[in-house]
Amino acid sequence: MKKAVNLLDGSISRGILAFVLPIMLGTLIQQLYVTTDAVIVGQFAGKEGLASIDAVATLFKFPLNFMNGLAAGAAIHTSRYFGASDKESMKCSVRAACTVAAVLGIACSAAGVVFSPQLLQVMGVPDNIFGETLAYTRIYFGGIWSMILYNMAAGILRAFGDSKSPLYVLVLCSLSNVVGDYLLVGLCGLGVEGAAAATVAAQIISVVCAFVLLNRVLRGQGILSEGPLWGGSKYAKGMVVTGFPLALQSMLFPVANSIVQVSVNRMGSDSIAAWGVCNKLDMFVWLAADAMGPALTTYVAQNLGAGKKHRINKGVLTGTAMSVGTVSVISLFLYLGAGAMGGWFVSGEDARILLPLVVKYMQMMAPFYVFYAVAEALSGACCGMGNTLLPMVITLATVCLLRIAGIWLIQPRYENMECIVWIYIVSWIAAGAAFLLMYLVKAGKYSARRGKVK
Repeated sequence: MKKAVNLLDGSISRGILAFVLPIMLGTLIQQLYVTTDAVIVGQFAGKEGLASIDAVATLFKFPLNFMNGLAAGAAIHTSRYFGASDKESMKCSVRAACTVAAVLGIACSAAGVVFSPQLLQVMGVPDNIFGETLAYTRIYFGGIWSMILYNMAAGILRAFGDSKSPLYVLVLCSLSNVVGDYLLVGLCGLGVEGAAAATVAAQIISVVCAFVLLNRVLRGQGILSEGPLWGGSKYAKGMVVTGFPLALQSMLFPVANSIVQVSVNRMGSDSIAAWGVCNKLDMFVWLAADAMGPALTTYVAQNLGAGKKHRINKGVLTGTAMSVGTVSVISLFLYLGAGAMGGWFVSGEDARILLPLVVKYMQMMAPFYVFYAVAEALSGACCGMGNTLLPMVITLATVCLLRIAGIWLIQPRYENMECIVWIYIVSWIAAGAAFLLMYLVKAGKYSARRGKVK
C-alpha cells in the first residue's frame, strides 16, 4: 500500500504528521460542502436563505455522528488486526462494518425524510424560513445514506494507515459540489433546495469512489477473498460494543448544540445568521483538533496490536502538542481577521448588520479553542487503547450536561447571545481540564507499570 503511512516504526512525529495532514485537509474539504452552500446561498438567496441552512446545521449531525462513532469502533478493531497482521479478522471486520453501515444508512434516510416537519418544530425554526428549511432538510436527509457509507469506507481506509485516499475522493467531490451549487443555486435559482441537491450528488460520487479505492486496498492486502458479504456477528458485535460509546459521545455534541441552537433561533434571523458565520469560520479550528483525535486512535490501536506499547506515550504527547500549536495559530488569525473573513459570506446591507456581531462573538471564543484541542487529542488516544466508555462519560458531563444546564438555568436570566457564547467557552475549558486529568492518571499508571498499557 504505497499510500499507507507506517505508524509502527521510525520517527513518531513524522509518522503522525504524515498521517494527520491528509485527515486535516480532508476535513477542510468536507467542510467546504457546507461552506460553499453558505457562501452561494448567502449571495444569491440573502440572509433568509442562509438562516434556513444554519437553523438546522446541527440536526444532520445526529445520525452522521452516531454512525461515525460506530465507524470509529470498526476502525479501532481493524487497526488492531492490521497491527497484528491478522488478515482473516481484517476481512471479516471490514465486511461486517460495511453491511451495518448500509442498513442503518438507508434507515436514517427514510426516517429523516418522513419526520422532517416534526424535527423542525422541535428545533424552533422561525415561521418566515420554515418552508425553505423543510425543503432543504428533506433533500439532505434523502441522501444522508451516502454520507454514512462514505464515512465508514474512509474510516476503514485510515485504519490501514491510508489517510490519502479519502483526501483524493473529497477533492473530487468538493469540485463537484462547487459546480453543482453554481448551476442549481446561482444559475437556476433553486435556492436552498439546489444547495441540498448539489451536496447530495457530490456525496454519492464520494461513496462510489471510496468503495472503489477500498476494494483496491483490500486486494493489495490479500484479504478480499471469496466468501459471504456478512462478516459475522462476532465482528459486528465487537464493532458495536466498542463503537456505541463513541457513537453516543459523538451525538452528545449535536444534542447540546441543538438545545443551544433553539435559544439562538429565538434571537431572530440576524443572530442565527451571525452565529452561522462564526460556525463556518471556526471550522478551521475543528479541522485541526478533530483530525488529531482519530489519528491518535489509529496510532495507539496499531501499536497495541503490534505489541509496541513503548511508542504510545510519546506519540500521544507529540500528537497533542501538534494539535495545540496548530489551533493556537488558527485562533490568533480568527481573533484578528473575523471581520474580513466574515465578508466572504454576506455582502451589502446584510454585512453591515451581521459582521459586527460576528467579530464580537469570535473574539470572545478565539482564546479558548485550545482547550477543545487538548480534549479531542487525549480522547482519541484513550479510545485507541480500547477504552471508549470513559471519553463518553467525560463528554456527557463536561459538554452535554454543562451546556444544557447553562441554557436552562443561566440563559433565561440574560436572554442574549453573549451568554450563549460563554456557555460554549466554559464547556471547552471543562472538557480540556477533564481529559488532561484523565491522561495524567493513565500516564502515571503507565509509568508505574514500566510501559504496560492497561
